[in-house]
Amino acid sequence: MKVYTWKFNIIEYIMTSLLTVILSLSVFVGLNFKVDIVEVTSLTLVFVALSTIFLKRPQLVVTFLSTFILVDLYYFYMRKDVLTKVVLEIDKYVNWLYIYMSEPNWPEGFSRLTNKYFFTTVLLSVFLISLVITFLNRILKSYFLTMLFGILVLVFQWYNYVDKAYAFLVFYVAASFINMSVINYQKAGNGKASIASLLVIAILFSSISTAIAYTAPKNFHPLVWQTLNDKFYAAFPFTKTWRNGIGSTSDANSFTTDFSSFSQDLGGPETVSDQVVMRVKADESLYLRGEVFDTYENNKWTNSVVQHSFGRDNYFQPEFDKNIKYTIKSVEIYPVAMDTNIIFSPWQPYHVNISNIYDRSTLAMTTAGRHVKSGYTVQYYKTEISASSLEKDKVVNSSDMSMYLQYPSNLPERVKELALSITKDKKTDYDKVKAIEQYLRNTYKYNLDVPDTPQGRDFVDYFLFDLKQGYCTYFATSMVIMLRTIGLPARYVVGFKMPSQPVLGSEYDIKESYAHAWVEVPFQNSGWVTFEPTAIYQETYAGASSVNNSDVSAVQQKNDSSTVPLTKSNANQNSVQNKPIGGLSKNNTSNKNTHRMVLFVALLLLLAIFAAIRYVLLKRHLSSRRSAFLYYYNKILKRLKRRGFKRYDSETTVEFQNRILDMGFSDFDKITKIYNDLVYGNMEPSEEDIIYIKEYLKKNMGYKKFSGSKPGDLIN
Repeated sequence: MKVYTWKFNIIEYIMTSLLTVILSLSVFVGLNFKVDIVEVTSLTLVFVALSTIFLKRPQLVVTFLSTFILVDLYYFYMRKDVLTKVVLEIDKYVNWLYIYMSEPNWPEGFSRLTNKYFFTTVLLSVFLISLVITFLNRILKSYFLTMLFGILVLVFQWYNYVDKAYAFLVFYVAASFINMSVINYQKAGNGKASIASLLVIAILFSSISTAIAYTAPKNFHPLVWQTLNDKFYAAFPFTKTWRNGIGSTSDANSFTTDFSSFSQDLGGPETVSDQVVMRVKADESLYLRGEVFDTYENNKWTNSVVQHSFGRDNYFQPEFDKNIKYTIKSVEIYPVAMDTNIIFSPWQPYHVNISNIYDRSTLAMTTAGRHVKSGYTVQYYKTEISASSLEKDKVVNSSDMSMYLQYPSNLPERVKELALSITKDKKTDYDKVKAIEQYLRNTYKYNLDVPDTPQGRDFVDYFLFDLKQGYCTYFATSMVIMLRTIGLPARYVVGFKMPSQPVLGSEYDIKESYAHAWVEVPFQNSGWVTFEPTAIYQETYAGASSVNNSDVSAVQQKNDSSTVPLTKSNANQNSVQNKPIGGLSKNNTSNKNTHRMVLFVALLLLLAIFAAIRYVLLKRHLSSRRSAFLYYYNKILKRLKRRGFKRYDSETTVEFQNRILDMGFSDFDKITKIYNDLVYGNMEPSEEDIIYIKEYLKKNMGYKKFSGSKPGDLIN
């Protein structure tokens, strides 16, 4: 017999409230709402109590719904103006909530609406969560569904880069274990142990599991079933913007390996995509730097030493001579379908209006934690540097540049010999740099469909002397290494090259196919200067006219759509994705994927509701011993049928029983006798009969063990 005491009711009420508070706080963190935990707890206690009273009395539900319908009909026929105002207010709130959650760039005055709807959202969120948790935990008394609901919500948040959802998940699961202990103790109903002892043991084990979850290693890579991944992403493309399971963007590796998949295992065939990943508002076409690499080894680009600094409203000092003329310009960048913590910027950045972590050497920037979801503005130095001034300048040659002179010790000597032969007649450093750039542009063919680098071959050597075709990573890597072999420092840069023409006004669509790699070389007066060795792009300095060293606004690409993506099929968490999440203007793809996401979430909720309703109806149906026995008897018949022992229409129950006994299912004759007494003798089965048939199911039909003796206690 189940024990329902006031002590259990209080503990159950407290646990339901605790689970609701944990889930509510996580939701508010995801919404970026600053709420007071005492206020949330107070609201939760009230709503859980009201939900319990409401849900335990079906007549109240019927009364409420009937009253609501009558009031609605009254206002519809008698006060339609009032009803219209209410509907419009609801519509405004829904529109605000949609924009708040999905759009990274809010319209002017939007913050006033946020302040207006803040309390409404808090109230509604706590109420809905309280209602669901109370229904699952206090009405259905299902610790499994209670735990599952919270886990689904928190995991969904974590996959959408709410990093604190992980901590809430750990505490929610720990609280769920305590809750599970309370419910199981109630179902057991023996009363042999005190509630205090039960709670102490439950809290102890929950604390241990929480500690293990926090201290367990988390830097392992998940198993990937690529075929299943591809099918899932094809059905639900919006999930490609979710966290890929490697972990938070705030770990140490995220500072230096955001473009690791673009810079390692160089070579091999590539494919392009025209998916828009960013929208940029700028006065001119720019190179948008993502990451900068200094070390080339084993056909991979990495960074040797990175000196990070934290920036907030920081201003970068110019790295060029004070006599160089410049103006400060700005560019606005809006992520659309790209989840990354990289802050893209032209060279050289002057100011960024977002908290960042930057490398003091390269000024490559990332956010201090979460992925970039909203737009940001980068101010940069637009310098006036010409080819003639560069001819008079010299490349920086100091100990600070040693990292940019590195190349593999086993690099074939003929690479250096080729670089020397190309530059032997050149007198200035600039002429040497341009000579190698022009040699690569004029000698080698641009091609995406190239084979992998043979095992044991150096990537640069293979490209220069055998393959003689490739895309930007081939050209840029080869130029950097060739310059280094003749004593000229250079570095390898990856990011995006903006198209030459905007789509509208000053707005540019940046596609995945615009991902690019190029070269930067340091000059004593001019600072770091961009060079373009890839054949399908125009060179950055073609003559003695004034040219900007941070962009190529005067340069037109021969073919914008033929730029090379650096992404791999297994790109990391900063790779471009397929779901638009915002931008300067809405588009059909964004709306379509948003609708599919809403449909997907709605489908999950419907399935959960259907499962809960089915559970309640079935449990109510099995409250009578007659219905319970027939239910389990039919279960036995279905299990036997799956094993090849179907009861024929012409067969009596006794004939079927004898055939089953011959097959080794002992004691089936007792099941048949109870069934015949019930169906043909109209005899109500006893509680012992129900226990017997359930035990028979578990023992002979492979059903899991289940504790409980009431007819309504289901077998899992």
